[in-house]
Amino acid sequence: MVKSLPMDIAIQSLSTVQTDLRQKLSQGAQKIFWDTAEVKNFPSEAERQVFIYKYFSYYLETNPDLFICAFLGEQVYGYICGVADTRKHRELYHCADHIPIFDDLYEEYPAHLHINLAAESRGMGLGGRLVAALEKVLRRETEACGLHLVTSEGARNVGFYRKNGFTREVSRGILPEEPRMLFMGKRL
Repeated sequence: MVKSLPMDIAIQSLSTVQTDLRQKLSQGAQKIFWDTAEVKNFPSEAERQVFIYKYFSYYLETNPDLFICAFLGEQVYGYICGVADTRKHRELYHCADHIPIFDDLYEEYPAHLHINLAAESRGMGLGGRLVAALEKVLRRETEACGLHLVTSEGARNVGFYRKNGFTREVSRGILPEEPRMLFMGKRL
């Protein structure tokens, strides 16, 4: 039997939902964040908090208009979050090592995103719908001319991003002994 998602899944910015529901949806999105995180063990609670901050909490706190959830009732199936201009979020340059190494590309692709889906939601078009929803908000409410993300070279998600129009690719390393990071950009 082919799995499918309910047809009436809402895709909505957290800034537009009622406060009580916003709290529940952000908790559901955070559960998906931890379920999908490659890193689960940290030397200290402080390092765990830095990790969630740079990939999740920062966006929830500073850009709720660009924190979009796919949900039905209180069940979250996935989320996408980001900023309209990476260069205006200097704090990210200090906590996310990959941000500074691609600084020369942000003029053309200023906005960036993070996306995660619950395991049961993958492969059914929901990720593409979330990307489209973020792009719509960026086009309507910001001056962003391009959107980007950074992933690892050879990551399983590279095909998804290519399929969704992220055709500009630049590979760079942070440190010589570490895996190279892949910048993927899309014009809006």
